[in-house]
Amino acid sequence: PHNSPLFLKEAEVDWISEEPFSRTYKDLYFSKKKATQEAEFVFIQGNDLQQRWSNLKKNEVFNIIELGFGAGINFLTTLKTWTEQKQTNNWLNYLSIENQPLTLNDIEKTLKKYDELGPYSAKLLNNYPINCKGLQRIEFSKEKVSLTVFFGEVGSCLNDLDPEQVTFDACFHDGFSPDKNQDMWSSEVFNSIAKLSSYKTTYSTFSSSKVVSEGLKANGFKAEKAQGFGDKRHMTKATFNLKQNQKTKFFKRNIAIIGAGIAGCSLAKKLNDKGYQVTIFEKNKSLDTGPSAYKALVMYPRLSAFDTPYSLFCLHSYLYSTKFYDALNTSYWNKTGVLLLDFNETTHKRFLKILNTRQDLKLFKKVTRDEATEISGIPVPYGGLFFKDAGWLNPNGILKHMLNSPRIKLITGEVTKISKTKVFVEHKDYSFDHICLCSSFESNKLINLKGITKKRGQITYLKKELDIANLKIPICAQGYISPTSEDVLITGSTYSDSDNEDVTLEENLENIERLKLITDQKVKVVDSNFGYRSITQDRLPLLGKSEDIFINISHGSRGTTSAPISAQFICDLIDGSPPVFGKRLIRSLNPERFTKKS
Repeated sequence: PHNSPLFLKEAEVDWISEEPFSRTYKDLYFSKKKATQEAEFVFIQGNDLQQRWSNLKKNEVFNIIELGFGAGINFLTTLKTWTEQKQTNNWLNYLSIENQPLTLNDIEKTLKKYDELGPYSAKLLNNYPINCKGLQRIEFSKEKVSLTVFFGEVGSCLNDLDPEQVTFDACFHDGFSPDKNQDMWSSEVFNSIAKLSSYKTTYSTFSSSKVVSEGLKANGFKAEKAQGFGDKRHMTKATFNLKQNQKTKFFKRNIAIIGAGIAGCSLAKKLNDKGYQVTIFEKNKSLDTGPSAYKALVMYPRLSAFDTPYSLFCLHSYLYSTKFYDALNTSYWNKTGVLLLDFNETTHKRFLKILNTRQDLKLFKKVTRDEATEISGIPVPYGGLFFKDAGWLNPNGILKHMLNSPRIKLITGEVTKISKTKVFVEHKDYSFDHICLCSSFESNKLINLKGITKKRGQITYLKKELDIANLKIPICAQGYISPTSEDVLITGSTYSDSDNEDVTLEENLENIERLKLITDQKVKVVDSNFGYRSITQDRLPLLGKSEDIFINISHGSRGTTSAPISAQFICDLIDGSPPVFGKRLIRSLNPERFTKKS
């Protein structure tokens, strides 16, 4: 996919004496058969990590940035060292930038030789990010380590990290040598590293080139030559000496979440996994009201071939959600795959553009009408795109599953007011370290944010009979049809400005009319339901911080896909971890973006 703005050219590798050799940079990736010892010597010892980790305060996070992910050996060696040191109350965040990702096969071939990394390598290989620009997160929850791989050109990736959101405690500089890969060692790169450093951030690299020491000294680092690894005479170590970006210590652990829909429950789950104490407030007596009460919600991406904030957000939300729901390990998530039908000229043009961006079948594959019929279990009139990792979930079951922890407390009752640290419910108030707003369109009553509108959606339940009784997966055209966990099928959904508080015959008929693009079978309505969704005019959620409150609202009709990664982002902001989005996307999601315009 070399012509795509969203995907990268993969590394071209030759194997010389069983070692990977870069065709582009005409160099080996690391010292022969000694990659783990080199990682330990140059980076772990070079940044004095074991000593520094043993001095971490309770709940403190430690952030490492690496330039050049390669086969992940520096990361895996760091993970192994951290795990052996048993850091029970701390979390390690490792962010690595890579412009020419190795193929999964090349990584596997490389790691096979390093038995000592075995237990960690398997998890990395099973969750290795798909090749697309942007940040992708892999959690090693048991080890309390998160890996963020940032695919893209080093300069633009560094520029896309915001020093106001994150600073790093240590830097591993591991590109091909300066004479072979100048972009990786430019003055702009050293300047960006300095911007992302705080007082006493350390730096190390295998290179002792003058370019390195001069680049460091020009940007506030005190650099020194040290003994090199193996037959390399010298390497470079450095410490950042400017008192900027004082590292924020996040030890506050008591969090309130307002709203127990998919956004609030995903956030409760993420914060709980990180060891936070969570109280979630819900105005309804039970979790099964509005869209949360539907018998199924479909989770699939809306992809586009263009490099816009919206298309990047949709792509990364989907990649993150599939892993998030898989990790829940529950029968409420059904990873059946989802079929998107190619039903008119507009769709056809969009699908063609998407198909031109990728030929690797990792995200989706094109299917003919016959294949679509075979995959879905019912006769369909069109071919389309099949997303194998998409599926449907039972919302009520999954919400309860996510809240099932002794550290999560649910309080029912209407929140009437919030401040930076207080939540007022009827005649009572509660105090917290941080407050997160994850409610729907009613958020307007609690905070003054512009740009939110409300849309009504009605869904229709159908009797499972005749052909459609055999439906195996969700199918989407103008509307959708999906299996559910009960003995009915669901179809929908309308999209209207109506405030009608009852289900209407008219909207059921609208759902059935749309269904004709998927099946011409006569259907029998057995029930219906409706809910309201909160949307914005640019279709992106409001996500970030406003008036000292964390905001995670307005996911529209795609909350099943966008809520998990949004929860991860808010969790990153709260604990000072590298955010799962870059600066450009963070700006596009800013909860005050419409307030500023008006």
